[in-house]
Amino acid sequence: MNPTPPAEPPTLEEIAAAGARRQRDADRLKKSSDDLKELVLAALREGAHRPTEVAKASGWTGAHVRKMARDADIEPDERYRDRAERLKRVQAKEAQDG
Repeated sequence: MNPTPPAEPPTLEEIAAAGARRQRDADRLKKSSDDLKELVLAALREGAHRPTEVAKASGWTGAHVRKMARDADIEPDERYRDRAERLKRVQAKEAQDG
C-alpha cells in the first residue's frame, strides 16, 4: 500500500532530509554487516560451531558464509574438506570452460 501523496509537492529540504536518513541507514547497515562478518569469521576460525549453525544464526546463506570463509583463507573443517575440494575442482573447470 502506497502512502497518500501530500497535497503539495515535497520541498527540496524534505527530499534532502529523506536522502540523509537513507544514507545514515545505509551506513548503519554496512557497519552492522561488517560486525556480523567479523563474528562469523571468528566463529569459523575457532571451529567451536558447525558452519551450518553459524550460517543459520547469522541469517546469511551457507553459500555466502562459505564464500566469506574462502575469501578469508579459512580452511574447511576436516568434516567438510572433501566437499570443499570437489567444489574447488568444479569451479576451476567452470573458469576454464567459461
